[in-house]
Amino acid sequence: MGQISIVIDGNRISVASDLTILEAARQAEIYIPTLCYINGRSSSRPCEICVVEVDGESEPVRSCSVKVSEGMEITTDSDTIKEYRKQRLALLAKTHFGDCKAPCNLTCPGQINVQGYIAHVEKGQYEEALRLIMERNPFPFSVGRVCPRFCETRCRRMLVDDPVSINHLKRFVADWCMTHDIDPNTYPENLTGKRVAIIGGGPAGLSAAFYLAGKGHDATIFEAKSQLGGMLRYGMPKYKIPREVLGHEISTILRLGINVRFNQRWTIDFNLQDLKDQGFESILIAVGAWKDKMLDKPGAMLPNVIPAIKFLNRVSKGKKSDYGKRAAVIGGNNIAFECARSLHRMGVAEVTVVYPRSRTGMSANQRVIREAEAEGVQFLFMANPVQISERDHGIELEYIRMKLVGEPDARGFRKLEPVSDSTNILELDTVITSLGQSASSDGFSGGRLEEQLQISQKGNIKSNPRTSLTNITGVFAAGDAVSGGRTVIQAVVAARRAAENIHSFIMDLPKTAPESRFNFTRGKSFDDVSLKNFDDVDVKLREKMPSRPPEISRQDFNEITLGFSEQMAKNEAARCLKCGCTAFDHCDFKKILIEHKVDPVKTGMGTMPVYPIDMSHPTIQVDLNKCIFCERCKNSCEYDALEITASGFDENGNPEGLSLIFTDRCVSCGKCVDNCSTGALNKKERTVPVVAEEIRGVKTTCPYCGAGCQLILKIKGKTLLEVTADPEQAPNFGALCVKGRFGQNFIQHPDRLKTPLIRRNNRLVECSWNEALEFIAKSLFDLKAMFGPDSIAAFSSARCTNEDNFLTQKFMRAVIGTNNVDHCARL
Repeated sequence: MGQISIVIDGNRISVASDLTILEAARQAEIYIPTLCYINGRSSSRPCEICVVEVDGESEPVRSCSVKVSEGMEITTDSDTIKEYRKQRLALLAKTHFGDCKAPCNLTCPGQINVQGYIAHVEKGQYEEALRLIMERNPFPFSVGRVCPRFCETRCRRMLVDDPVSINHLKRFVADWCMTHDIDPNTYPENLTGKRVAIIGGGPAGLSAAFYLAGKGHDATIFEAKSQLGGMLRYGMPKYKIPREVLGHEISTILRLGINVRFNQRWTIDFNLQDLKDQGFESILIAVGAWKDKMLDKPGAMLPNVIPAIKFLNRVSKGKKSDYGKRAAVIGGNNIAFECARSLHRMGVAEVTVVYPRSRTGMSANQRVIREAEAEGVQFLFMANPVQISERDHGIELEYIRMKLVGEPDARGFRKLEPVSDSTNILELDTVITSLGQSASSDGFSGGRLEEQLQISQKGNIKSNPRTSLTNITGVFAAGDAVSGGRTVIQAVVAARRAAENIHSFIMDLPKTAPESRFNFTRGKSFDDVSLKNFDDVDVKLREKMPSRPPEISRQDFNEITLGFSEQMAKNEAARCLKCGCTAFDHCDFKKILIEHKVDPVKTGMGTMPVYPIDMSHPTIQVDLNKCIFCERCKNSCEYDALEITASGFDENGNPEGLSLIFTDRCVSCGKCVDNCSTGALNKKERTVPVVAEEIRGVKTTCPYCGAGCQLILKIKGKTLLEVTADPEQAPNFGALCVKGRFGQNFIQHPDRLKTPLIRRNNRLVECSWNEALEFIAKSLFDLKAMFGPDSIAAFSSARCTNEDNFLTQKFMRAVIGTNNVDHCARL
């Protein structure tokens, strides 16, 4: 075919004269987006995303249908073209209905792939579930016990019955792997030699060290106390996080090669300049928030008035103290309730939480409040302390009743006003104050850099929320030291972000772009979600966490919740509605929408399901609510085994009355799924969405027959997620049979044999390969001796290599002495 010269985006290229503009651009590796073109064919209703400008043409032309000609000058990305594509994409999005990411994923502060690890639990892939969690959260044991469960507040299962017990599943996975001595194997591949100092060994410091070590950096933690854990160890009672569990969790993190220097107090034993002088190229301050906000009332400094952190520190160290029979806790945060519950366990008979607002105005998690109430903690709401006085019999807390006045402010709170003549007295032995925490009460000393460190009005370290940098070059800060007292998962998230920023800083790399927040959604709030989504969902209540009864658990510091059994975990995981799209990582529609900055939340998208999800095909799930009628499924099928039709089209050109039928010519090769542009077609077995995780593509040869088809195994950790093929590679050029594409599930089947078995005493027991081979050799020797060589036959298999099959026949003929060799396929 003759060659001609054309110009694309200012680049002169020589191409064959029979090509379309799109084909010519692809040959020259010039990108033109398209949603419908495949195998030289386009949709009967073209997507028109591939339009380009051609000199001499008054209107944009479809590059998939216009042939090149000598001297043609083409522009693929002018402002006019970009605007045209944006308009077309916005129209196509108007009827596309589904969730890109599950709402639980979006609500989680850590952006953990919640749907993904739940899918692993359902399949019994607990090790991979743990690895997926730890990519975003190295504290699954602790967070699985104390997280406020932000994710569960947006679980769509709530619209049917109960939300999925997401956090309990996280804990189950962590505990199961601990019990079975599973190493998540997250070691770095390459060491950088870069040294980072981390001040503080609590959740934030350990998390930052984990992610920095994972990138190959030499991370050293400077810890003021004799043990790591921070607030998890010294501020969280043992009934919430057992110390042996915390110890295992910390050991798992340190296994990456993290250095620790204990009893190193910042500003006393060392300062920031010391660390710089020791050669650390970056410093992270993650000291937490250990300074209690003091009660500003008369009597607040009396001996029996104890700040919450000081009290919990005593409790965690097992120090015996007499707190009397009656105590009050002033405050309404989570720490206040842990103090109240701990007082009961320390022998205090009557514990009252005093708070100036109502129960709903408390910052504590309502679940924590209910648990405390079940253990006998009492409440005194709408009451504000006036003063504390020392008496012969103990102390007296004088309080005044409060009332709400005025309209709610921007945060939804109304002003408080004391009720006149409403003072009263509580006779007590101990008062605990829990009014919040900060990193410092009056700034830091100990060195020139410490004195320069900027502190917020609340006593926390100022750092840039995007870069984690303080006002001192090379010094970063994260966790409660910056935010004040927050949840464990929020400290982890801040530390992970800081670790990423430190990595960019010390490696002199551009800052990693934040993950796109692009998302199609079935509803931004519960009110927007159509109940038609759940027509085929049966009511199935959540599994109840086994727990010790309150009247028993309040007597000691042993763990209250006992954890799911394996069957309970699988049952609970099966309740997941799998909201997120499992084609998320290879959805062309999403990718092109993001490229062109089209936000379907603003431009419009489908609002309710029109078509039921079709599961009738043996291996493929069909969701026509996502279909944009690109017809790539039909045009990629070499067997003409798929019929997709529309009864009509709306004013935007989008299909109505869609129908997709697999004919009896379908061989379940799955090529239609791999070429679907939106996720309307999906593999049933692919239940784990890939959101931001790294996936390895391992090339191999299909083991099912002798054709030698080339496969690409998509592998995450140690788990095979799916099988695809390269359309450019011989001999199969992307084509696979049903066994090649869908038949690899035996790898994860619970009944798969992974070691040889020998029958002993009528039981099959595991043995080594040498034992198995010796047993076979002896059995063959005995059979041959007793019945002759022709009493033995061997079957070769196409699933074996040519070399294996050659040796099989050679062994039978040369060693056994028989020609009884055949192939399984004959059977």
